[in-house]
Amino acid sequence: YARAIANEMHAGFAALRKACVFNMNKTPEATELDASAQADVARVVEIWTQTRAKFPGEGPFLFGQFSAADAMYAPIVSRLHSYKVPVPADAHAYMETMMALPAWAEWTRDD
Repeated sequence: YARAIANEMHAGFAALRKACVFNMNKTPEATELDASAQADVARVVEIWTQTRAKFPGEGPFLFGQFSAADAMYAPIVSRLHSYKVPVPADAHAYMETMMALPAWAEWTRDD
């Protein structure tokens, strides 16, 4: 399952990628998304919600503890944050968890 959602991240979400260019140091600013990008966001939220429900584990990440799947979705977390894309509270909580990682601060410094 982790490989499947990582593969979907790797190969998908073209509309979101086009609408929200990756830049971890971008000052957050709201951007209106077209229907295709909104559909991508909805699918990302669905993946996060289903994965966290199916694999609650011990921790707040997709499979409980931080995993490669979380690393794969870090660019999406950054995009959603940087472009102030509205997401449900549980998805936002996941984003906050990711952005609180010490590695996040390092990635931001290195961008």
